[in-house]
Amino acid sequence: MHSKIRSLATDTVVYGVSTVLGRFLTFFLTPLYSNFLSASEIGDVAAIYAMIAFISIVYSLGLEPAFMRFWKKDDEGNNTNVFRTAFLGVAVLSLVPTAFIMLFAPIISTSAVLQLEDAGGSIVRIAALIPFFDALVLIPFLKLRIQRKPGQFALMRLLSIVVNVVLNGLFLIGFGMHTQGVVLAGAFSSAVTFLFFAPSVRTAFSGLTGFIALIKPMLKYGLPTVPASLSSIIVQVADRPILLMLTSSATVGMYQTNFRLALPLMMFVTVFEYAWKPFYLTHREDADAKETFARILTLFTVACGVIFLVTSFFMPYLVRLPFVGGRFINPHFWPGLHIIPIVMLAYFFNGVFINVAAGLHISMKTIWLPVATGAAALLNVAATILLVPQIDYVGAAWAKVVAYIGSVLVLFYFAQHIYPMKYNFKHIAIAVVTCGVLYLLVDLLPKPSTGHIIAGALAIVGYGVLLVVAGVIGKSTIRSLTGLLQR
Repeated sequence: MHSKIRSLATDTVVYGVSTVLGRFLTFFLTPLYSNFLSASEIGDVAAIYAMIAFISIVYSLGLEPAFMRFWKKDDEGNNTNVFRTAFLGVAVLSLVPTAFIMLFAPIISTSAVLQLEDAGGSIVRIAALIPFFDALVLIPFLKLRIQRKPGQFALMRLLSIVVNVVLNGLFLIGFGMHTQGVVLAGAFSSAVTFLFFAPSVRTAFSGLTGFIALIKPMLKYGLPTVPASLSSIIVQVADRPILLMLTSSATVGMYQTNFRLALPLMMFVTVFEYAWKPFYLTHREDADAKETFARILTLFTVACGVIFLVTSFFMPYLVRLPFVGGRFINPHFWPGLHIIPIVMLAYFFNGVFINVAAGLHISMKTIWLPVATGAAALLNVAATILLVPQIDYVGAAWAKVVAYIGSVLVLFYFAQHIYPMKYNFKHIAIAVVTCGVLYLLVDLLPKPSTGHIIAGALAIVGYGVLLVVAGVIGKSTIRSLTGLLQR
């Protein structure tokens, strides 16, 4: 079991290093925006990308998870047909909404969920190209993941990010562009990524052998995941348009800027998911599979605790560092720093959801995913509408926590009936409570201050020590981590 966990951890590290580097580069967009865009313009960008996230679901109709499930190890003929079917399906599906958006761009730009003013129609037309090109590289990226080629995957991801960050800097600083410059940079970076994949996808057009036979079962498997994906997107980004309708674009900008500062934990959950799904699908038939999967949730919780404490304690100092245009984050946005721990708590429960969902994917009972994510979506919308008028954008952050907890509870109920696993809830609870108590104690100290920095560092070390003493982290885990670091 430990060798399998090390294998998962190794892939996670490879994905993680590249994603950390990529997110580190992307992270510079936050201070760039805070210094060169107004809060209202940042709110406009957030609303545009929220809409992009929604329509991206329609561009694949579940062919993304279907591709991974129908891929068979060491069956080249089958896999060629699966790749061709999934890629062509996504390509055809993505053309329809793109054409629709291009045609009705002026109307869309002035809708309640965008409320764009100057050059709104042209901005929407440019923005329509982002999900289109992103859809065309969905299956090629998945192919790299399922083939366990994290190096190539990372290189292509970094290429897109570097182009995006460089063009953002060029358009905002060099050309003095605003919202349109941000969207244009996104469209160019997505197009460049597709061009680099173009040689590898030419085989998809070599013939339609097996397409008709495969497209029906792949859609049958994938379509039930579409409501789940749509619900997940609602939980992730619906707060932006709701905030925009209930408050103002400036409030959305304040919320968005500080929301993005919870990046470290979001980044960890993302890289874990990259490695997690291929891992459990590969080892689903192992004799000790359930024991391994259950242990991984405990280790995941511990890792999230460390990242939570580090980010919570030291982000208030990072934002004060010098940066192009002023501080790393413009002081105008500092009053919103207190939502960062709340957002990270939401990300943690999102990660728990990803862990627990493994059982439904393994047993091919994905029909229950929409139930869990649908409950989360309803909770998120209801809680956001209820809390925002009371506590402003802080309510949107707490609404995410409520939504993800709800999704975990519903999913756990179904997963334990279909693919039961014996999680060590005692160890998980100890890790969560210990992290929470240490955070609250240190947060009582005035900041910024030397005492707060020292106390934060001691709390992080103490977290690890207490978990070792409590038996949450055992000798085998320490040996696995040591071996991973040596590798």
